[in-house]
Amino acid sequence: MSVERIMQAIAVTAELTGTQLSDNAMFVMAEELLAYPLDKVLIAFARCRRELKGKLTIAAILERIDDGWQPAEEAFNALVAGWNNENLSILTTHTAMQAAESAAALFNAGDKYRAGIAFKTAYERIVSEKKAKGIQPDWYVSAGLDKEQLAQVVKEATANGRITNDYALALLPASQERMDIETGNLLTDKQKAEGKAKLGNLINLLTQKCAMS
Repeated sequence: MSVERIMQAIAVTAELTGTQLSDNAMFVMAEELLAYPLDKVLIAFARCRRELKGKLTIAAILERIDDGWQPAEEAFNALVAGWNNENLSILTTHTAMQAAESAAALFNAGDKYRAGIAFKTAYERIVSEKKAKGIQPDWYVSAGLDKEQLAQVVKEATANGRITNDYALALLPASQERMDIETGNLLTDKQKAEGKAKLGNLINLLTQKCAMS
C-alpha cells in the first residue's frame, strides 16, 4: 500500500512539475522513499508541488522530509548560544559540530554573518548526504556549567526520544531528573501543565453534570 501511494504521488508531482520519469526511475525513487514514514513522505510531495520551480528529483523530496534534522539556522543558533554562555547546556548533533569546524575561525574573529554562511553550506551538504543514506540525527548534549539547566535539557531530550535513557543517566548526578528518567516519569513541564488543564476541564464538566442531576 505504501509503495502504491508513493508511486501515485511521484506520478502526480512529476506531471505538475513538468518532469518526465521512466518507470524504472519512479520505482527506484519510491524504493528510496520507503525508508521514511509515509505521512512525512506525502507531505514532502505536497511541498514539492507548491515549491518546486524546476524538475522533480529525489534530492528535492528528501530536503522536504521532516525526519528530525534541525534546519541549518536553528542548529547554528543553538551552537552560538552555547559558545556565548559557558553555563548553558544545549541539545545539538555531532553533525552540527562537524559543520561548525568550517565556521569556528570566522566566528572567533567576530564575523558571525560569514560564520553562519560557512556553517549553513557545510551543514546542509553533510545532512543531505546522511538523509540520502537514511541516517537519523546523531543527537548529543553539550553540557554547560549550570547543572540545573543541564538536567532540564537532558530530561526534555529524553522525553522527546532524541537521546537514550542510558546516555541521559550518564550525564546526570543524583537528582530528581535522574529519578524521573529511571522511573519513566518523562513528562515535560509543558506536558504536565496541559494534562493538569485537561483534568481541570474534566472535573468542571463532571461537577456541572452532577449539579444538573
